[in-house]
Amino acid sequence: MRLVIVRHGQTFANIINDEGKALYTGTLNNELTTLTEKGKMQASNLANNDVIKSIEKVYSSDLIRTIQTAKLAKPGYEINLTKDLRERCLGVFEGKYKEEILNIDEYKKYFTDEKFKFFREDFIQKAPEGENYTDVSNRCKRFLDSLNFKENITIGIFSHNHAIKCLFLNMFKLEPKEKVFSLKIENCVPYVIEGDSINNLKFVSHNLEDMLKKA
Repeated sequence: MRLVIVRHGQTFANIINDEGKALYTGTLNNELTTLTEKGKMQASNLANNDVIKSIEKVYSSDLIRTIQTAKLAKPGYEINLTKDLRERCLGVFEGKYKEEILNIDEYKKYFTDEKFKFFREDFIQKAPEGENYTDVSNRCKRFLDSLNFKENITIGIFSHNHAIKCLFLNMFKLEPKEKVFSLKIENCVPYVIEGDSINNLKFVSHNLEDMLKKA
């Protein structure tokens, strides 16, 4: 089996965060998390990529930004939607800016207390009503376990930053597992992986150690 894993194109929320305004998105699914014109162009350009052309079956998170990306990259293809490929949930923080959360007494500990402040990337800590990396990794494993790796097929997987990191964590058993936080997942870059079982996979398009070094 060949897996082609793609993070969605640029969203309006990506721009807000790039400008340093710290909007918490997670599984937020509204106009702020739709693709920008640049994001649509990134996704449309994938349609001419030979690796993307080779995809025979498409899976996507059920959130707007990945669906948009999948439709533009593989126009006319059926998209198999799954919540297992969703972004890491940030619970009650989703759709809020850091500045407004800091003004709520019950949440101040998420920015000052060592036991809470790593909620965005941790295997134990999580936002209130949200997910940690253990939760996301478990559902990504459930998705991978649903695949028949001995099948001679190329599948496309359209997902999100933290979910893709957790897919890689399951595939390559990183040690220590916290190394996964260092991976930089680019928008609309195809990551190609091949293998005949979950325990026998290799990168075709990238080198995992290089990705960790450059992050």
